[in-house]
Amino acid sequence: MAGIRFSDKSKRLFLQLIKFGIAGLPSFLVAIPLNWFLVEEILLLKPIAYLITLFFQVTVNFILLRLFVFKGEKNESAVKLYFQFLWGIAFFRLLDWGLYTLLVQNTKIYYLIIQIGNVVIFSLAKFFYSKKIMER
Repeated sequence: MAGIRFSDKSKRLFLQLIKFGIAGLPSFLVAIPLNWFLVEEILLLKPIAYLITLFFQVTVNFILLRLFVFKGEKNESAVKLYFQFLWGIAFFRLLDWGLYTLLVQNTKIYYLIIQIGNVVIFSLAKFFYSKKIMER
């Protein structure tokens, strides 16, 4: 039986998805201890700590995605693009934050496990939105 052949477009998309995951790794690796620090040491409420953590992640992710993953128009203002990115990603992050808050307040699941699970759940949606915004 012949192997499955992928188009060049599919290969590029898959490669971008891998780069997207790799670019998100630094902020994710900092977000876990940041969230822990804000909850355990600063004693913030978990939903507030997570909101701060999400804002940090979005900002770092934007920078890394713009530099290494999506090659859109470079003459467009980075600040303007950042706010477009932030506005759209805020929708996904609001869903993320809402699910996190719901689970933290209504289950006995450890809050950092919920945080990691949410990364997996929302990654694909954020990838396709980021691609749309940054590759116009």
